[in-house]
Amino acid sequence: MHRLSALLTVLALAACQNEPGKVNRSGGQNADFERDTTVRVLAPVNGDTVDGTFVLQYRAGGAVADLALQVDEEPYAMTYTPDRQGEGEVTIEVGEGRHTLRLAGLDADGAELSHFDLTVRNVVAETPWVTVSSPADGATVTNPVAFTASAADDVDEIVWRADGVELGRSLPSRVLRHEFPESGVSYEVEAVAMADGEVVARDALTITVTEGSDAPITSVNDLVLANLAGYPLDGSYAYWWPDDVDWGGNPNDIYYLGRMFSPGDPERRSYCVGMTFEVFMAVQEQLNEAYAGDGSINGVPFDELYDLRTDWFVRELYGRGIVDAMENYGIGDAITDFDDVQPGDIIQFWRHSGSGHNAIFIDWLYDDGEIVGFEYWSTQGSTDGVGYNDERFGSTGSSVDPSFFFAGRLRMPEDWAPWR
Repeated sequence: MHRLSALLTVLALAACQNEPGKVNRSGGQNADFERDTTVRVLAPVNGDTVDGTFVLQYRAGGAVADLALQVDEEPYAMTYTPDRQGEGEVTIEVGEGRHTLRLAGLDADGAELSHFDLTVRNVVAETPWVTVSSPADGATVTNPVAFTASAADDVDEIVWRADGVELGRSLPSRVLRHEFPESGVSYEVEAVAMADGEVVARDALTITVTEGSDAPITSVNDLVLANLAGYPLDGSYAYWWPDDVDWGGNPNDIYYLGRMFSPGDPERRSYCVGMTFEVFMAVQEQLNEAYAGDGSINGVPFDELYDLRTDWFVRELYGRGIVDAMENYGIGDAITDFDDVQPGDIIQFWRHSGSGHNAIFIDWLYDDGEIVGFEYWSTQGSTDGVGYNDERFGSTGSSVDPSFFFAGRLRMPEDWAPWR
């Protein structure tokens, strides 16, 4: 028996000794990626319909000294007056139609620290409408592409076209996935809203489609899943997302190259990226033992591991996080096609509201044969810490934006690539 196969057998037997607790699958909001430099729009959310005059509510990190607002790529005057939590609001007036908003956080010298983009639509009462919520107009996306749109209540179907050719049809707020015949080119995409067989509204955007990644074959996922079974689901590994504690989010001590890298929490609490990073480090330690390695992860020095973890923890809003860490250090690959995502892949996803979460993929959720969401393992408040949860794709609010669902798969040590 191969040493890795033997190791997986031992882990599986050990996992059977754990008494799993009751799993709360009620959903809800999980960890937000809040940083001192981050700015977020709290309301409205991407894809919302608004009145001609509406209030934009925001939150900004402590390092943000000023805000700059653009409406339809034009500067919009506002005064930055946040409360102690960094929250504030500004009243905006727009005409009828679709509008793009960008709120940027600036430092004391006026340099941009971060920004937040969204699209809203001002519609006349009783007028049918449709708004593409994902991908964004002008975005560069990988093949195959996932589309979502919001629409008025009387819209019963959305017809999607690219350069005049029909791609498919979807219900409002459902995902349509399409693989374009050519990558590296731009397409004019149109969402046509239908009601009782009649065209009632249209929205359009331009996207550039790039080639997706191949899905590598690996056995590391089996090892990832075996490690999950070692964490009880009874609330003893609670969720904690502190604002004022410099801590890696891992419940147990993490050692690397014989030295303490990240102390665990005395109460075994965790937050999402810290929890998946702990699983990742355990898997790497087990692979090192199975392959009689030198103790390192692809030759990464002790101090460099902090940069790898920073990539993993997401460097910017809507970032790929774990995928960047894997690719930057030659230890894994992006999985860009939903059909290629497998249990044990590590995922980073973002909701239309701007909140994000990091987890380990378990399975897709289907409705009438279509992917509508996914099940995952992570730590979150809704499951009282470590547990299984699920989320749905959609076009607004707390639903997941399919254009910002990122999956990464770890490589076996013999497949690691040079990273310097």
